[in-house]
Amino acid sequence: MTSASAVTPESVELLFDIEDEKLLTIGSVVERLKGEFPDISVSKLRYLEEQGLIMPRRTKAGYRLYSQDDFNRLVRVLTMQRDEYLPLKVIRRELERSPAAAAPTARQGLRKADFVVPGEERTYTAEEVMQLTGADRALLDELEEYELVKGRQVSGVRCYSENDCGIIGAAAQLAVTGLRPKNLRLIKSAVDRELGLVEQVLLPALRSRRPERRREGLDQLEEIVQATTQLRQLLLTRGIRRLTAGGPGEG
Repeated sequence: MTSASAVTPESVELLFDIEDEKLLTIGSVVERLKGEFPDISVSKLRYLEEQGLIMPRRTKAGYRLYSQDDFNRLVRVLTMQRDEYLPLKVIRRELERSPAAAAPTARQGLRKADFVVPGEERTYTAEEVMQLTGADRALLDELEEYELVKGRQVSGVRCYSENDCGIIGAAAQLAVTGLRPKNLRLIKSAVDRELGLVEQVLLPALRSRRPERRREGLDQLEEIVQATTQLRQLLLTRGIRRLTAGGPGEG
């Protein structure tokens, strides 16, 4: 039973009118996002709504209510802001190009929290993955064949981690352009070589029994990943500019 002091007009609306629909009030959304985005606030959510990036439904009394799709879209918007430093205009264009925001996405920027295996990582069944990402069964099988993802059996059901789901979502987008998992082996090979470099430098620190030494290793790992990610993006940008340097009919 909710105490009288804790009941607000918005919480009453959530508890009694729409509990079965699992809609969230704006305060609930802020609380859920705080861990991942410490600077989130009610005013920021209202601003994002004013900019047309999120459109929660309203009750008759005017209170905002967010569905799970709304919440996932918010996570996507905030992640692009934080990790890719994209302006809202660019984020809006990205959302228009790829409106499905339910599936987890791979971030370009990584932090120390990403380097530690979570104790209660969300898993998705193959059916959920296909629904969230738009991938088909053939694509899942190919990704497994070329070891880009690896599902595991949970109570007799094939399941994928949240990280795998992000990879599958990216692969589904690339498949539309004609790039299949066999083509993506080059990317995996490059990542494997990069991991080899990191292992040479940091493995002793990351496996140390001393907590302070491990923390130092994680700090260094974060710096290395950020620097190599930036270097990879810059090299790719330079190469793409060379490809597009010649105008139509040139070359």
